[in-house]
Amino acid sequence: QDLNPFFNFLDKYTYQVGNPYLNPQFSHNIELNHTFKSMLTTSLNYSTTKDIIQDVLEQVDSTNTSYVKKSNIAKRENIGLSVSLNAPVTKWWRTSIYTNAFYNKFSGMVNGGYVEVDGTSFMANINNMLSFSKGWGAELSGFYRSSAVQGVLVSDPMWAMNIGLSKQIMKNKGAIRLVVRDVFYTQVFSGYSKYQNVDVTIRQSRDSRVVNLSFTYRFNKGKTAAQRKRGGAGEEQNRVSTGGGN
Repeated sequence: QDLNPFFNFLDKYTYQVGNPYLNPQFSHNIELNHTFKSMLTTSLNYSTTKDIIQDVLEQVDSTNTSYVKKSNIAKRENIGLSVSLNAPVTKWWRTSIYTNAFYNKFSGMVNGGYVEVDGTSFMANINNMLSFSKGWGAELSGFYRSSAVQGVLVSDPMWAMNIGLSKQIMKNKGAIRLVVRDVFYTQVFSGYSKYQNVDVTIRQSRDSRVVNLSFTYRFNKGKTAAQRKRGGAGEEQNRVSTGGGN
């Protein structure tokens, strides 16, 4: 699809188009990891990418139209430090936390002109699992991402929170689960791009607030099924040893 030169109109003045002249991108990566007591993991990484493929916005001044296409925009350098924790807080509360701080730098020729964009960003994810009495459980999770450099586009901060409630039923064989994603309807992407004759602000929203109600049931084969399986294997063994077919 990225190589397909056909046009896909987003509105009257904006469209997407493929780039049949895309080249592959090549990366060199180095990463160091350390794990403490199987709970805390720290990672330090560095990467450099040549001919990185990114969305590039180009503008046609004569028609006041803009189009987006994938392009090789020379070089990206990235260095990052991440820390993740997966551990119990109490007997009924378990948490998983991931944080990442990183620096991105993009430099190279875009639309015939030299462009250099860089910035430091931070992101975090957290997930909390709570277990209560009588089969009740809850989940609280969310993420935050600061402003970030993504090629020639600088994205604005974004965050979201999810909540869930569950109940074990039918002697713990069944479960009812209610989940609300993006409770505050904040998972909206926005950003801007400024270079050469391009000065654009982007805002994309979708139906990210979703409510899910589900029921699951766990089937247990039990002792009878296990005996039937062993009996079937014994019959097959007898057939092989006696050479009988029917």
